[in-house]
Amino acid sequence: MRRNSLLRPECGFTVLELLIVVSIACILAPVSFLTFSRLSDAQSMRQFVEDVRDTISEAQMEAIAESTPITIIFNTDQHFFLVSKRNETLKKAMDPRIRLYSNVNKSYILISRIGSFSQPGTYTFTMNTIRYNLVLLLGQGRFYIDKAKW
Repeated sequence: MRRNSLLRPECGFTVLELLIVVSIACILAPVSFLTFSRLSDAQSMRQFVEDVRDTISEAQMEAIAESTPITIIFNTDQHFFLVSKRNETLKKAMDPRIRLYSNVNKSYILISRIGSFSQPGTYTFTMNTIRYNLVLLLGQGRFYIDKAKW
């Protein structure tokens, strides 16, 4: 019996090897969680910015086509924004972590019957460390959204 155990190589891991692997996994888990959390925030913010861009473009086209002013109202306290025209209102949800800051001290955008903005300005949307600027230009209803640097 003893002779067979001498010829057979040992299998398995030692307790020390297992402890090293577990400690490395415990160190890497929080780091990877933070990375995935930031990626998720960035994706949510990009999705919101695209939704705002599409909403403004559609509102401009509708304002021109129907010759009626349209208002987009941001309500970050209750986590939604409204698109309002005549007697119709469309409500769209926002991520509760998104905050709005404006240099014109307004939380709404008024689009005239010809598709231009009533007041040019910059609206800043933030989520944690991610920030995007919505810039409304004076004139023919031009606007752009870009990612801001801290």
